[in-house]
Order: sequence, then C-alpha cells, then structure tokens
Amino acid sequence: MTDAVVPDISRVMDALAPEQTQMLDHWADQLQELLNTAVSQGGPAARRVKNWLNGVWLGHPLHPALTDAAIGAWSTGAVLDLVGASREADAAMTVGVLAAVPTALAGAADWADTSEEQRRIGLIHALLNSAALVLMLGSLFARRGNQRGLGIGLSTLGLSLTSISAWLGGELVYRFGTAVSRIAFEPRVDEFVAVTPVTALVEGKLTQVEATVDGQKVPVVLLKRGNLISAISATCPHWGGPLADGKVVECADGATAVECPWHASQFTLDDGKVCQGPAATPVTSYEVRLRAGQVEVRRRG
Repeated sequence: MTDAVVPDISRVMDALAPEQTQMLDHWADQLQELLNTAVSQGGPAARRVKNWLNGVWLGHPLHPALTDAAIGAWSTGAVLDLVGASREADAAMTVGVLAAVPTALAGAADWADTSEEQRRIGLIHALLNSAALVLMLGSLFARRGNQRGLGIGLSTLGLSLTSISAWLGGELVYRFGTAVSRIAFEPRVDEFVAVTPVTALVEGKLTQVEATVDGQKVPVVLLKRGNLISAISATCPHWGGPLADGKVVECADGATAVECPWHASQFTLDDGKVCQGPAATPVTSYEVRLRAGQVEVRRRG
C-alpha cells in the first residue's frame, strides 16, 4: 500500500483544531491524575493490582494479549451471525463483552504512565473502545429481547469502532513505541568488558558507566555495597528512563532494587527482575569481576 492509502495518525491529529487538542489534553490530564491518585492512595494492594494489570507477572504488557480475546470473540460472533448460527453468535458476543472488561483495565494501567501525543491518542483509543463496548451490550440486550436485526446492527457498528481503535493501538505500538522495551536492541555484552576503575565507585551511590561492544556503547549502572558490586542495564525498558538518576530502594520481598526516576518502576540489583511496575520487562543483569583495579562486566546467563 502507498502512503496515500495508509493514513498517518500524526496528520490526523494535526488536523484537529487547537481548542480540540487542548480539550483532549485537559481531559487526559484529569483522568490520568485520577488513576494515579487512586493507585497512590490505595497503598500496596492497589500497587499490586496495577503491577498485575501492567503484566509484571507475565514479563511483558498484558493488554495486547487480552485484546485478542475480545476482538476475536466479537469477530467470531459476526461470522456466526452471517451463517445463521444465532445461539453460538450470541455466546461469542457475550464472551467478548466479558473479556473487554479486564482488557480495558489493563489498557488503563498502561495508559496511566504515558505522556504527550501517546496519551492523547490513547484517550481516543479508549473512548472508541468504550463506545464499542456500550454498543455490544446494547446488542446483547436486543438479541435477548427478540430484536435480532437491531442486535446484529449494533454489534456490527461496535466491531467497526473496535477495528478503528485497534488501528490506533497499532499506531501507538509500532509508530510511537508504546510498551516496547527500550533495551530490546542493546548489544549483548557476552564477554567481560572493563567499564571503570573500582576507585571511581562511591559506596551506596549509583554510578553509570558504558560497556563498549563492537564500537557500540551499552549503558550500565553499578552499585557498590561493601565488597559487593552489582550491575544492571542503566536504561529503564518502560520508557527509557535513566536508572542512574533513580534511587536505591527495597522491594516488598526485601531485595535491593533501583527505582526509575520517571515512573517508579523497580528492578532488583541481583538479577534485574521487576519488583514494581509499570515496567513489565526485566533489565539486563551483569556479572561483575575485578581485574587489575578495573571493574569488568558481562551479561549474566
């Protein structure tokens, strides 16, 4: 397909009047603040729920996986409507409605940590999906009220809105890199590489260094604790925040971790695992050794 056929979301957004853009930004800011305040005031329990919705337990964002369940069920229901399998079509539409609820919650959890254009597009994405869900609910009531023609019409319109919203979701991921790991393409440090003299490290202070691999520099953050030196990737995989500018914290399980200064994701210093989202992808963990007064690192495992 040519560029003339494929729509450009940036041009679509630019076509909005300034007052429309300001209104979107205002509502996005208010809603995002409400979500983050709810998590903050909800304490550890709310944080655990958000971690689950962010996909920390899964190792990658949960929302994209859940969208397949809702859209797949509704698409299946539409096909079954075409072949006259009424009972099966209604069941598929019901499954889609049920799947849409956790899908929306997971999407909201991810959206709560976006900004600027991604946040604006994400709000439109959410509004379209919400409208589609209302139409699907109306379709179910119409179907059960023996108004099958109306029910099919509503579900067809709902599926159309969902398809437009799915395109916007694709734009967020593939054009803007939303929820894509910021360290996915870092060169692998498979052999020990010297990164800094050990005398340059300050006890208890995060220090960013660089490991050079084939002419490419890989940022690494070090922490010296007594005779132990820990090393993980210096880039937060969530939005690329500089972990060296973060702070050393203790995870809920007692592990020592680094907290990202941007969205408060936490990564354990021993193995790079996520102990608090919104990041769902762990950071690279490095083995450390001392040789001739130099700190050397290599990728663990």
